[in-house]
Amino acid sequence: MRTVLLSIICVIIAAACNAPVKDTPATAATYTVPDDSAITKAVYDAYACISFKHGNPAYDSIKYYFVPQAQLINFRADTAQFTSLPQFVDLYKQFISGNHINLFYEEELYGRTEQFGKIAHRISTYKTYLNSLDSLPERGVNSFQLIKTPAGWKVSSIIWDVEKQSLPIPAYYLKADSAK
Repeated sequence: MRTVLLSIICVIIAAACNAPVKDTPATAATYTVPDDSAITKAVYDAYACISFKHGNPAYDSIKYYFVPQAQLINFRADTAQFTSLPQFVDLYKQFISGNHINLFYEEELYGRTEQFGKIAHRISTYKTYLNSLDSLPERGVNSFQLIKTPAGWKVSSIIWDVEKQSLPIPAYYLKADSAK
């Protein structure tokens, strides 16, 4: 009798452990990001504010797409380089003028958004053009963190790394039709 009772308890425990959990990220395949289009637009606007095809970018407008305390972190030199938004704008100005850049265009190749309440994250694979739309000197992956403000979604930080021979972008961060 004791063995039968113990066997029944083990079966009940095993069944409970194997029961699917409802509404978890792993099983909520139908989750839709509530503000996906607005968050995606905020990211596209951030790319657009640094892009230009003639002359110079509108440096003064960059701040409108970010929170004032935004932090930009890049791993271009394999070591994290932290900059505030004003520092980033100054470095960007120096890059454009020092390298005689007359076209800088950056756009998203692939993106995926996650959101909870007033916070969001968008992983964004990008490509960059310098001085010509005929050659692609750089690709990389940006991690955008955004917050919902009274004025809409704003970028609070971007962390990025660039593609290198030793660090190719994985297929899951690229659209099937994107080319190197």
